[in-house]
Amino acid sequence: MDHVVGLGSLNVDYIYEAEDPSFLGPFYPEGIKRRQWVLTDTRRIEALQGELRKKSRMIARCGGGSAANTVFALARMGFQSGMIGKAGGDEDGDFLRKEMAIVPRLRIAPGNRTGQALIILGPDRDRIIILLPYANRELTWADLDPDFVRTFRMLHLTSLPGEGLALQTRLAQMVSGTVQISFDPGETYARRGLESLTPLLTLCQILFITQGELELLTGREWRDGIREVLDLGTRLVVVKKKGSGALIREAHETWDLPAPVMQAKDTTGAGDVFAAGFLGGVLQGLPLPACGALGLALARQSMMGIGRGAYPTKADFEAAIGFLEQ
Repeated sequence: MDHVVGLGSLNVDYIYEAEDPSFLGPFYPEGIKRRQWVLTDTRRIEALQGELRKKSRMIARCGGGSAANTVFALARMGFQSGMIGKAGGDEDGDFLRKEMAIVPRLRIAPGNRTGQALIILGPDRDRIIILLPYANRELTWADLDPDFVRTFRMLHLTSLPGEGLALQTRLAQMVSGTVQISFDPGETYARRGLESLTPLLTLCQILFITQGELELLTGREWRDGIREVLDLGTRLVVVKKKGSGALIREAHETWDLPAPVMQAKDTTGAGDVFAAGFLGGVLQGLPLPACGALGLALARQSMMGIGRGAYPTKADFEAAIGFLEQ
């Protein structure tokens, strides 16, 4: 069997630098201040793009999407990965397919216009992400193939717009007897609440989530939220602690892994690379604390470049394992 197949949004990331990102204020959802949101109104998208041209500088263009980043990183590290998603036949789609060609097994269905993520880096290198979903909203059950998914050891799920959650839950229910499920809901799904995600969480072997997302998901302080998720049947909760490491929690054991503070060039996709390192460790049969340490080390490396430019290679993965074994 191959290793990991991803199912989530496929985007082209446009990464900008802005000395003062406050110009984005009028484009936030009314009354809500988030670090990530979805924009679908054509007039507002055009107005936003005009402001970006005037008040920021584009520094990179690369493939994106959370699951896509994870399987891309796994492919660079030498694992047999795959990706399911939807992209347009436009220039962005051609760019995306060319960059994702490193992933050995791609199932990218044709759509209208390729999804985009507009990523704005402020002076502190923190980021604001504005998602333009486009073709990602068009994914249907006809674009999915449970038999294809069953040829992998793991299915890694991340957020999809439209009917994505229902499609992912149905797929997970069909393959869960033979395929391990890992899940990174992100802020988008976490805001839907625990009831909406429960059918998927009951099938999940590994949940990747941040402290803030846990609180959004459960309505509880994040440590209490871990127990609530485990009680649903999720086997392992891996909490990505912003700037301070990770916490791994099984039913009866906890590992709290610190991480040194670093000056990042770009944190975009770092959590996805962490997931890739962690899953790579699981596939190698490493103990869970080593899987977490491996994920943290490779995520730190990814933040030394812009976009996917510093994602780890097979040599980096093997060197990190060697360092852990010393």
